[in-house]
Amino acid sequence: MNHSFKCRTSFLCVTGKNILSRAQMNHSLLNVGLHPMQRCLLIFLAVTGVSFLSGLSLTSASEPIAIKVGKILTCSDNPEMPEFIADGVILIRDGKIEAIGAQSDIAIPEGYQVVEHPEGFAMPGLVDCHSHVGGTSDLNEMVYPTNPELRNWDQIVPHNQRLKFAIAGGITTVCFIPGSGTNMGGFGTLMKTGPGTLNEVIIRAPGVLKIAQAGNPERQTGEIGSGRMGMNYVLRQQLLEGQMYVRQWDDFENGLAPKPEVNLRLEYFKPLFRREIPVAVHTQQYQVVMATIRMLHDEFNLKILIDHGTFDAYHLGEELAKRDIPVIVGPRGFWLDREVGQMTGIVAEYEKRGVKILGVNTDAPVIPQEDLSFQATMAVRLGWSDERAIRGLTIEPAKALMIEDRVGSLDPGKDADIVISTGSIIDPRNYVTQVFINGKSVYDIKVDKRLF
Repeated sequence: MNHSFKCRTSFLCVTGKNILSRAQMNHSLLNVGLHPMQRCLLIFLAVTGVSFLSGLSLTSASEPIAIKVGKILTCSDNPEMPEFIADGVILIRDGKIEAIGAQSDIAIPEGYQVVEHPEGFAMPGLVDCHSHVGGTSDLNEMVYPTNPELRNWDQIVPHNQRLKFAIAGGITTVCFIPGSGTNMGGFGTLMKTGPGTLNEVIIRAPGVLKIAQAGNPERQTGEIGSGRMGMNYVLRQQLLEGQMYVRQWDDFENGLAPKPEVNLRLEYFKPLFRREIPVAVHTQQYQVVMATIRMLHDEFNLKILIDHGTFDAYHLGEELAKRDIPVIVGPRGFWLDREVGQMTGIVAEYEKRGVKILGVNTDAPVIPQEDLSFQATMAVRLGWSDERAIRGLTIEPAKALMIEDRVGSLDPGKDADIVISTGSIIDPRNYVTQVFINGKSVYDIKVDKRLF
C-alpha cells in the first residue's frame, strides 16, 4: 500500500478531518494496489468511521408534533422557564423542541399531529453516564495498562434489545464506555438509545475518556499498573505524553512551532486536554477518589466526572464541591458507615456536603439499563430529595457529560427527547407510556407491548 495514502486514510478515520469527497476517495482507492476487500473496508471506515465524529443529530422527516399533557417537568435552568407546567403543550419540529408552555398560552399551528396525554407526566429523557450495553460486549483490551488509542464506537449496535428495554424505562441517552479491566480503557461514545444509523444515534465521539482507578484493574499479575502505586504512575506518564503532544499541536496551530508528526495513538487527547470532553473516572473509596482529584483535576486540569464514587468516598464531598466536580453514583447506592453505625445513602451524603452536579448510574448491565430511575428511587429512600433526584436523572448527568446544550431539559431548541409517564418516575408504581427521541415516537404502549 502507498504509505501516504495509508496515513491519510488512518488520519481520516481517527480525526474526522480532511474528509475526501466520495469521488476523490474512490479515485484514490482505485489507484493504489489494494485487494477488493481492502477497498471495501477502507471505504466503509472512511464513510462511517469519519462522519459520525461530528456528532450529527438524528433528523426527523416526520410531520411536526404537538404533545398535550397534564403536567410537564422541564428540569430547565432557564430562569424564564417554569420548572412545572400544568395542562401543558410541547411543540416539536425537525427533531427539536420548538415551543413549550401552558395550553392556554401556546396555539397549536395547523398541520401538527396532536398527541394527547391529559393525565400524563412529561419530562426530559433520562441520561445514564455509565453504560456498557450500547453495542457488543468486548469492551476490554487487557494487554497494556493504558490504551488511549482505543475507541468503542465501532462496536455500537443501534437500538439493540437492551437499548429497547432502556427506552421502555425512559432512558434516551447513554454514555457507552469501555470496561474497567485496565487503567485507561479508551474513549467512549455519547449516544441515543433509539433506532437509526451510527450517524443518527451518536451525539459525540469521542465522548469521554474512560479511566479506572483501583478495584477492577488490580489484576495482581505482576506487571506495573496492577497495583495502586503502579496505576497512578502509568496514568500520569500516559497523560504527560498526551499533554505534550497536544501542546505541540497547539503551538503549531498558533504559529509558534513547526508542524509535529501525527501520532494516531495520541490524537484523541486533543479534545481532552482542550477541555472539550471529560474523563469518566471509575473511582471509589476515599483514598482512590482523592488520587483522582489530585492527579486528574489539580495536576492536569482536566474536566472529570466521578463515575462510581461509592463506599466512603462521600467524605470528600466538600473537596469535590469546591472544584465543581460532578458525581454520578452507582451501581451501589448505600454504605455501612461504621463511624456512626448505620446504613447511609451515598447520594444523600454527597448532597449534604454541597455537590451540585449529582446523579446516579446503572453500570448496565450490572444494574439493568431500564432500572436507572429505580436507582434514583433508592437514593430518595436513603435521603435524597425528590426534586434533586429528577434532575439527577436528566439535566445534571447531561452537564457532567457536557451535552446540556442538547439534552437533559425541556427547553426550546434542544433535542425533542421526551418521556411520558403515568406519574413521577421516582415512584415505582408509575410507568412509562410513550417516549420520543429526536421528535420521533420510539415507544408507545398504545402500539407496542408494555414492557414494564
